[in-house]
Amino acid sequence: MNTTQEHLSISDISDDIVLLKDGGGALVLHVSAVNFGLLSEREQYAIIASFAQMLNSLSFSIQIVIHSKRLNITQYLSLLDKTKQIQTNPLLIQMITNYRQFIQTLVKENEVLDKKFYIIIPLFKLELGLSSSKEVLKQKIKTVLLPRRDQVIKQLSRVGLKATQLTNEKLI
Repeated sequence: MNTTQEHLSISDISDDIVLLKDGGGALVLHVSAVNFGLLSEREQYAIIASFAQMLNSLSFSIQIVIHSKRLNITQYLSLLDKTKQIQTNPLLIQMITNYRQFIQTLVKENEVLDKKFYIIIPLFKLELGLSSSKEVLKQKIKTVLLPRRDQVIKQLSRVGLKATQLTNEKLI
């Protein structure tokens, strides 16, 4: 019987780096978000220009992944109900009731999503050449990927974004 792992191109995750079955590797950065819609037109233009400049400065490929997940706020609404029940101040009870109605209406009228942004910096087998062992391969991958990671993090900080490398635990 085939398992899911047989269909993945990942052979191992070690030292915060993804090792691929084909002999390549990759590292993954989690990138902070900017609420673009709240920025002025001038600020939006500046971010777009900075991001374009960042992309043009790279001499290697990257992959951008956006993971969107619809939020379930039922637990939050339950928490508000519990808070309202233990409240003794009538003014605060009314404020909690109004706030709960506002949140409920907002979610009904607008889809509320949790978005996570990732940048993957891949390293292809052809870029590495031949390796005698898995340890040598891992060291070659680190030697190439870590400076690339630092460059991407530095360039993203100029755009106003914070990026952190995912650890083994988060990658798994």
